[in-house]
Amino acid sequence: MNKKLLFLSLLCGTISLYSQTDSTKIAFIAYWSKGDSYDFKVSKIQSTWENDILTKKDSSQYIANFEVLDSTSESYKIQWTYKNKIVSTFQEKAREYYQDKDAVNHIMSKYDTSKIIYKTNELGEFIQILNWQQLSSVMKELLDEMEKSLAIKRPEKAKQLKQAMAPLIEIYSSKEGIEQIAMKELQYFHFPFGVEYDITTPIEYEQELPSMIGGDPIIGNAVLTFEEVDFENAYCVLKEEVFLNPEETKRQTTKLLNKMGLNDSQVTEVMENAVFDVRDLSYYQYFYYPGVPYYVHSSRNVILNMEKTDYKRIDEVSLELIYE
Repeated sequence: MNKKLLFLSLLCGTISLYSQTDSTKIAFIAYWSKGDSYDFKVSKIQSTWENDILTKKDSSQYIANFEVLDSTSESYKIQWTYKNKIVSTFQEKAREYYQDKDAVNHIMSKYDTSKIIYKTNELGEFIQILNWQQLSSVMKELLDEMEKSLAIKRPEKAKQLKQAMAPLIEIYSSKEGIEQIAMKELQYFHFPFGVEYDITTPIEYEQELPSMIGGDPIIGNAVLTFEEVDFENAYCVLKEEVFLNPEETKRQTTKLLNKMGLNDSQVTEVMENAVFDVRDLSYYQYFYYPGVPYYVHSSRNVILNMEKTDYKRIDEVSLELIYE
């Protein structure tokens, strides 16, 4: 999750947190060492309503391992490993779309998708996924195969399906798409790092959120507050609220509909009286020394009211530290 904090004030990595006597501030700096390893349970839930009726609810859970592969004076190299999947209705339903199950199995066998290798700076701020091209390749091949399967099932809609799939394929063809959309949990993990926070007052800033159609991010107005601070145990709870500009969201949705093949008159008819409301609410329970999340929960609430349909969607992601 990219951030453009207006109050940014980075500290030198050599300053010890325990020498800090100012009880009004907290510095989020990664104090990791090569070989450090932590397990987390990651949960994702996606719920959709149409006209106040729940039409879809999918979920997934998996256990992941965070391991520091290398540590230098300027960066950390991290491995995020999927240890096992507990349950995934997303995958179960996705497989129903594929006509050729063997082709899917062949695609999955060609790539090692169990590991994400990525880099942070010396403060713990996320920089980039290093093996994103491999992840992009498997996603593109799976989407191509899904497109073929849908065309077989509905040949009269083949052209429309191809246009509708194009934005997704474009997203997963880029490093930014993989990092910001496919791997949201890593963005949440590293969100607080690299900043010295004043805990006595709400902090207002602009937040850059990834666009679902690629290109420039969407700008939201954010407020960050500290709900709890325990200096003795180097623990705190942060609350972040982000409100997206309705007109900007409407503009992005219009561009998405255009990319999906709707002509200008169709888009105008859909969007003319549409009402948008998009907001994020995230809680971060964190051991700021050595820099390990205890529990993170984020939810995005999307409301789209049109002439004939009221649409609501809630996406939730949580990250929970597992104790041995």
